[in-house]
This record gives sequence, structure tokens and C-alpha cells, in this order.
Amino acid sequence: MAEAEAAAGEKQAGREAPAQAGPPGVLRDRYVIRSNQPLPDLSAPNADAFAAEDKRDSNRRLYALICKPELPPRVNVMRALKGVSTLGLQSMIEWGPMAWAPAGRQCMTVVYERPAGNRVMTSLRGEARRIDEYDITRKVIEPLVNGIKELTNRGITHRAIRPTNLFFMDSGGDRLAFGDCVTSPPAFDQPLVCESVESAMCLPVSRGSGTYADDLYALGVTILFLLLGRNPVAHYDDEALLRAKIQMGSYATLVGDERLALPMIEVLRGLLCDDPDQRWDIASLDLWLQGRRLSPLQPRIEKRAARAFPFQGKEYLNCRELSAAMAKNWDLAIPPVLEGKLELWLRRAIEDKERAAVVADVVRMALGSGTDKRVATDLMLCKVLMLLDANAPIRYKGFSAMPDGYGAALAALMATRGDYRLLVESIVRDVPKLWFEARSDQPDASEANFRELRAYLTQTGMGFGIERCLYEMNDALPCQSPLLGEEYVVELRELLPALNAAAGRRSEGSKQWPCDRHIAAFMGARARSDIDRNLQALADPDGGTGLMALINLFAVFQYRLGPEQLPGLTGWLGALAQPAIAAYHSREKRKELEKELPRLVRKGSIVELYSLLDDANARAKDGSEFTWAQTQYQAAEDEIRRLQSDEEEREREADRIGKQTAAVTGIIIGMVTVTITVIMTVW
Repeated sequence: MAEAEAAAGEKQAGREAPAQAGPPGVLRDRYVIRSNQPLPDLSAPNADAFAAEDKRDSNRRLYALICKPELPPRVNVMRALKGVSTLGLQSMIEWGPMAWAPAGRQCMTVVYERPAGNRVMTSLRGEARRIDEYDITRKVIEPLVNGIKELTNRGITHRAIRPTNLFFMDSGGDRLAFGDCVTSPPAFDQPLVCESVESAMCLPVSRGSGTYADDLYALGVTILFLLLGRNPVAHYDDEALLRAKIQMGSYATLVGDERLALPMIEVLRGLLCDDPDQRWDIASLDLWLQGRRLSPLQPRIEKRAARAFPFQGKEYLNCRELSAAMAKNWDLAIPPVLEGKLELWLRRAIEDKERAAVVADVVRMALGSGTDKRVATDLMLCKVLMLLDANAPIRYKGFSAMPDGYGAALAALMATRGDYRLLVESIVRDVPKLWFEARSDQPDASEANFRELRAYLTQTGMGFGIERCLYEMNDALPCQSPLLGEEYVVELRELLPALNAAAGRRSEGSKQWPCDRHIAAFMGARARSDIDRNLQALADPDGGTGLMALINLFAVFQYRLGPEQLPGLTGWLGALAQPAIAAYHSREKRKELEKELPRLVRKGSIVELYSLLDDANARAKDGSEFTWAQTQYQAAEDEIRRLQSDEEEREREADRIGKQTAAVTGIIIGMVTVTITVIMTVW
């Protein structure tokens, strides 16, 4: 592999040195991948190549690429390309997760037909065998266009078309084919020179799948490099190259003063057109290959201002270039916009009064907003940058992405523990909505997806939040839960067996649930039915309610997807079932449940476990009996209180009567005593 390309790939993905060799891996019980036989010449920037062998046919020439776990591979493209054998494409033989000893975990693995020849170009700064205009149509353009046709017919894009990703499939150098395009996110490994202006403005990981127009642009760059046998803009750094493309157009920047045959000028002008709507499509290429000559495309250059706009020590003469510069210097771009300098420049130097008026309205609304001023000014700059360059990607502070690039960006940032706050902020603050509104002529089906993501981010419980967004945006991303260990779980039917295996690794007496935020979010994103109510119940303060919601989910998945026996996971859930058992009021019922649990654990049926713990009839009977017992208890309490009240009343009455009797008796005794005294005195 090219030294420069490898270095760039390692810088982007944080690659480490290859791990030490270990025992071979086996994919699908058929393909043996030799970890002690690396093939650096066939490695991709973010996937190491190793020799592979087919157990059924040892004569087949194969090699395997081991994907890096930090980046989400393009599984949807793998599904589409497996078994495809056509001119212009390397044949993908097999793919899937495989236990890979050097990494100490399962890794996505892709097995390809091994080229008999070499890589066409080993470095973008080096030289390649020049192919003249007489051979390039037959050897390069025809086979590669055929490959792009095959991709287009299958509804996918390549997004890794570059001179360093082309191979001679035969030793004679007559059969040319595109290399790998699935081991990393779309266009992640692409050098900026091979990307259109819009895509080049994005972060590499967030460029998105794009359209076939992006592949055709990269094809045009590749054809030019092979015609010249070198990179004509190798002396540019990325920033200077992007600025030159914006100022002069891609064709003028890349071709420059090079002398080319007229037919080559025609095809390169068509493929390197910066307007994707005007860029040549497959039909135009077919006509050209048939000898038809098409109307030459004239480059559409951004309107130049009568005077430059000074910003950060540089001067900018068109809106697109200024927009790109402001997007890279976010905080410093806000003052000149708020102060009206940009509006004045648009009105006087560009002579675009309509756009100047819209910018003025956006600024006025931001200044009069009752919301947080910082948020208002950030959103204002988003809108202004979209007005300056409607074709640019979504840009928010230091984050820039195409709408379909959000998923790969979030996956890569979370896997590498990067800072994804700007990505989240852009969704929460409806920045993608602003982008879709600015491109009203474009389909906005993805806008609804971003509304759902925003709703998930506003919920903090298990099954929601950033983890839910991660799996909603990456339908082929394996579950990232540490509970699963080395298991590579992509589909919902793989989750319960993986948790069953994980049950044997948990410590004795652990009260940890077989579910965390990643597993809950994975279930929510992968389930075909709406399970959000169950997921919300997981956060119920009553531990028994949350546990029963989890057991209910697992029981449904086991019933629908299997397998029939999950003793490890059933035992794990059974060990946590005490709060659910304690929810029954009857001591006899609780004893019955505790006695029945071991049998169900041995049977491995979560379905029966759930039926046992949440038997509607048993719960109704337990509830009615408890209600009756409460009633009886209340009646007894009332009787006791009545008796106690009567006794107290009798005591009070006796005390009153006693006091009255004593008083009367005292009076009588006194009267008798007085009477006797008087009588005796008289006598």
C-alpha cells in the first residue's frame, strides 16, 4: 500500500501498529485467513490485508481485509456486491464477522478475489504508468464505466474511486478494476483531490454515500491522473486545493496548462463539472464511447465581486469561497455579519440586492430573538452560510456533514471517545431542517428522520438519547454494549444468544441487569414493532416493574426469533426476579414461584419465565384475595376500635356515676351527722 495513503488513513482513524499474529481466523467455516501472512500491498487505508484460502478450492487466489472496529463498515454495500462478477469491479467472495485473534475480538472481514497484477498507482505523490489517449478508452474508461453501471443498477455508490484504489486483475495489465469500497465509511479514505467541492468541505467521516455523480467526478480525476501518469496538483495542500477549485473550477485547477487530446478534454470537462446537475451521467458517457460528440460544457464560475471582502487577513472575491472561510472560523465570522458588513458587500460589490435583503432579515430576526443570544447568532450564521453557498454541506460551528453522513460520524466519534457535542447540538437545534429548507428544490425525505432523532435526544431514559440515535442512523452497526464482550451483534436475532453466552461471564451474586443503555437502544432501533413503551418502563422507580418490562421484551424476541433454549440468560433473569416475586402478596404464591424458577431456568425458556411471573389470572386472584384480606383486616380493626371505644365509654360512665354516688353519699352522711348532733344537743 502506498506509504502516503497509509499514513493519511492512519491519521484519520487513529490506527495502531498491526497486532501480533495469532491463530488463523475462519469465516463462515470455509475461508481461512492467515494472520501470519499479511499482504501490505493489498491493504486499504483502514483495513489490513491477509492471505485467505478456500477450504473447498485451495487453488483460488483470495485475500481478506480485516475492518477496523472504530469505523462502521458499509454492510448494505457488502450485501449488494457479494458474488457479483463483472468487468471493472473486484469480485467480493464473502463477508461477515469473524473471531480475529490479533485484535482479541470479532472483526468484520471481507474476502476478495486476489489481483494477479499490481496496484495501478501506489502513491498520489508518486508516478504511475502513463496510459495514452489511444488505450485509455479501452483499458480504463470502458471497464470502469461498466463497474459504475453495475453499482448504479444495484442502487449503491462506490465512493472510493481513486488512482491508488485501482488494480490490474491480470498479470498483463489489461484487466482493470476498482478496489475495496466497503471497509470504511463512504469516501472516508478519499483524498480531497478526488472529491467534489461540496464533499471536500465535509469532515472525511461524514461525507455520506452521495450519488453516482460523485463517483463520476472521482472517475474523471482518475482518468486525468492515468493520462498524465502523475498528480498534476501534488504541490497543493488540501486547503489551497479546495480554494483553487472554488475560485477557478475543478477542470481548470486540475488540468491547468496540460496538453490533452480534444476527445479527452471533452470527457474531462463533462466529468469534472462542478455543478452535479450539469455533470455528465452514464448516458452521456455511453454516447461519448460510441463516438458521439456532445456540446462542450462551459465552466460555471462563481460571480466575482467588484471588490474583495477582507476576512482574517485574506481577501475573498466570491460568496462560496467566503462561506467556506467563515465556516472554518465560526466565532470570528459572526461580528462582521451582525455589523452589516456582509450585507453591504453583497449589495454593492456582488450587486445581489435580493440576497443582501434576505441576509439583513436573518440578522434582524437574530437580534430581535427572545431566545439565548448565543444560540440565535449561531443559527443566524448557519442560515447566512447557506445563503452564500446553497450547495454546501450542513455546517455548524466546527462540524460539517452531508445529511447521510451523520450516522458514520457519530459512530466513529463514539467508538474513539471523541467529542460529538456539536453533532448533537446541530440536531437538537434543527440545523438539518434549515439546510433542507434552503434547498427547497431537493427531496426532503430525510428531514423526518432528523425530527425523530431530535425527539430521541430529548429523552434521557434507557433506550433513548444519543445511543438510540447511533443505531437509528447506522442500521448495520454492531451493538456496542460492553456486556456482549467480543460478540458481533448486528441483527436482533443475534442479541439473546450473545447475552446467553455473556451470562457465563458475570460474577456470582451480581445484580447487574442483562441490559444497558446500548442494548436498550439497539432493541428499540432494530425491533420491527414499536417497543418504546416497554423501554420507558425500564426506568420505572419500581425495580419489579422495570425488570418485568425487560423480561417481556426478551420473551417476545425469543418467541419470534429463537432460540428455544437460553438457560444462561434465563438463569440471569431468574436471579434478578425477587422484586417481581415480591410483588405477589401471598406467601404461598411466592414460595410456589421460587420453587418453580429452577425448572424454567434449566429449560431455558424466557417465555415461560415471563408467563410464570406475570400470570394475569394469578395476579388478578392474588389482587382480589389481597383486597378481601384487606377488607377483613379493616373490619377487624374497626371492631377492635369499637370495643376499645365502648370500654373507654363505660369507664368514663362508671367514673361519673361513682363520683355522683360519692357526692350524694357524702351529703347524706353529713346531713345525718348534723341531725344527730342537733338532737343530742337538744336532749
